[in-house]
Amino acid sequence: MRIIAGRFRGVRLIVPRGRAVRPTTDRVREAVFSMLGPLVEESRVLELFAGTGAFGLEALSRGAAFAVFVENDRKTVETLVRNVQTLGLEERAVVLALSVTKALQRLAAAEDRFRIVYLDPPYATDWIDRVVSDPFFPNLLEAEGLLVVERGVRSAVPTLPRAFVKDVTRKYGGTMIEIFRLGTEKR
Repeated sequence: MRIIAGRFRGVRLIVPRGRAVRPTTDRVREAVFSMLGPLVEESRVLELFAGTGAFGLEALSRGAAFAVFVENDRKTVETLVRNVQTLGLEERAVVLALSVTKALQRLAAAEDRFRIVYLDPPYATDWIDRVVSDPFFPNLLEAEGLLVVERGVRSAVPTLPRAFVKDVTRKYGGTMIEIFRLGTEKR
């Protein structure tokens, strides 16, 4: 696994061995960043179920201003922190070693806002619906902020609040990518 483009292009990321981490493939990440285009530049990015941090680190490589990574597994957090350190991004990245629900609450209390939220929970779980229905979640997105959901093609279609409008749906092998925009009427 490597950074595909930007300042850190070609740098290999550490992937934990023997762990239940399913890193997003280079092909899927490249496609997502193609769809996001210049919206990544100077953005604040939140990566939930971060694993190796590949999405957020790629965003930072491509000009994002700041990234927050949320990961609960201790060994995976250690790997993620090493990836951030390898790239020298300690000043532009924060790793929260918390459950997603606790992290959402903490980020909302701090009034953090993000242009892009990447949600890539374990496939075949109800985590997507749980996150988007969490009362703290909508307040974490900027007006017109984007929610990028990665899920298995056989996973249940997520039910998002009406304030979210689907912009994109793409299938890549066994992976489905959906991009939703938060409308301003919720604010």
